[in-house]
Amino acid sequence: MLIGEKRFWYGLVLCLFVTRGVATNAVVIADEQAFEVPIETALEEGLSLDWPQIERFYETQQNQFVWHHAGKLTEQGRYLFRWLASADLEGLSSGDYHVDHLRGLMYDASSEVLVNRELLLTDGYLRLARDLRFGRFDATALDPFWLLPADEFDPLDALTKALLEDKFEQMLDSLRPDSRAYQHLKEALAEYRAIQSRGGWQPLQSKLTLRPGEYHPSVAALRKRLAVESPQMEEQAIDPIHFDPSLVVSVKRFQQRLGLLEDGVVGPATFQALNDPVETRIAQIRANLERWRWLPHELEPQHLLVNTAGFEISLMNQDQVVFHKRTVNGRLERQTPSFGSRVTHLVMNPLWTVPRSIAVQDMLPKQQQDAEYLQSKQIRVYGRDGSRWIELEPTEIDWAQYHEDNFPFVLKQDAGIRNSLGRIKFHMPNQHQIYLHDTPSRGLFKRPNRAYSSGCVRVEVADQLAQMLIRYADFPQRNWLERALKTGETQIAQLSKPMPVYLTYFTSWVDATGDVQFRPDIYQRDTSLMLAMGEGIGQITAQHATVEADSSL
Repeated sequence: MLIGEKRFWYGLVLCLFVTRGVATNAVVIADEQAFEVPIETALEEGLSLDWPQIERFYETQQNQFVWHHAGKLTEQGRYLFRWLASADLEGLSSGDYHVDHLRGLMYDASSEVLVNRELLLTDGYLRLARDLRFGRFDATALDPFWLLPADEFDPLDALTKALLEDKFEQMLDSLRPDSRAYQHLKEALAEYRAIQSRGGWQPLQSKLTLRPGEYHPSVAALRKRLAVESPQMEEQAIDPIHFDPSLVVSVKRFQQRLGLLEDGVVGPATFQALNDPVETRIAQIRANLERWRWLPHELEPQHLLVNTAGFEISLMNQDQVVFHKRTVNGRLERQTPSFGSRVTHLVMNPLWTVPRSIAVQDMLPKQQQDAEYLQSKQIRVYGRDGSRWIELEPTEIDWAQYHEDNFPFVLKQDAGIRNSLGRIKFHMPNQHQIYLHDTPSRGLFKRPNRAYSSGCVRVEVADQLAQMLIRYADFPQRNWLERALKTGETQIAQLSKPMPVYLTYFTSWVDATGDVQFRPDIYQRDTSLMLAMGEGIGQITAQHATVEADSSL
């Protein structure tokens, strides 16, 4: 123990004996070693405590014990211990908050353990409070695409204020994310841990593709496997080995929950998802509870929530979903990052200034292969004439001489049915040049894997979302959207109430019907997080992801 720390705990021990009415001059000197030895022993066993913050806290408490009175643990101290012990329910590990050490000290009434217990409770609070508000792990270190800023929060200030106002329990409960989605995911974690405690599920042995209407012994095993996660499913059937219509419904429901093609056929992808162990599902849920803790603690009452792993967008109002549709977002090599912004403008019939990266990496090779490519897409070419930009004729340019390092042009696509932004752009200022928009390629929304864009987010039925944003912004002109779209001309409307938008990455969540959803880790961002959380390599490798490439887009 450092000298400064020793002086501090001498003061704390002195206060304890004063409150007990013991003569201090003789007893403190005699008993100082009895109190300090357990602390030093604990430190030798590897307990790392946040001494600067602990000392800062007890200075605000005039070096008085907080979790003990008259040598006994207070009810607040007992509540704090129960709160620390409940960290497993949050997908965290109670062992990170000294619970294993405290459990052996909680019912020890001897004076020798008082300081040790007091110290561990305070340090445990500091650790868990920070982890619930910021996340257990550094988001930016584990996910370079996670660009949402962390909240400002001082756990000691919150504790000091709560003790002063007698709101200790309320303050502890307020530290976890304030969202029904987080609570529902916690409940899902408890459900899957219960499944694990009952032995999980047996992997299916058959490698055959099972189709509706077929008879096969593996169908009976399939029924039993599906019933583990869906107890309401009837396990008894007229013929257990018959792939009957009711089983088709159950298979399609499973496929929907796992983000697979909902065809009712148990092929290789469905077999693999069925055989992923329950430990993989638990690991996914824990990882996504952590991502909720990475988000701002209090999301704004009305906001857009984009889940790139789930290919979906939701408009939230007071923690309720009022709009929910599919999205298409960045492919693996051009991932959509996680960040926050605000939709400030709606652009009807937008022009598209092609980002340089797309122009040189995607469009230049196609133009070099097909001299009419740009014209077929209604894309204009602009080049510099001194200080001015002028339009150039694509057929008069020797495209073969240009590459990524010497490309001098700007490409712009006219408004219209072929425009890559569709008919509506949701402008949201950000340094990543990412925004929401409509698309002419609406067939992509029917695919289970929708990682096809160059980073921006394409929104299904974008006109419905635009109408809702106009309504929230109290837009003065009725039917403006319809009239603006009909003109075919580019028009811009500023929203008087910009809509906050959070782009996130959740591979597990609970949907509006109560079903627990799981998705492949399309951007391979779960691996580092799961490793940090101590998951085994088996749980990580079982979470598969296949991203199809489509060079025509």
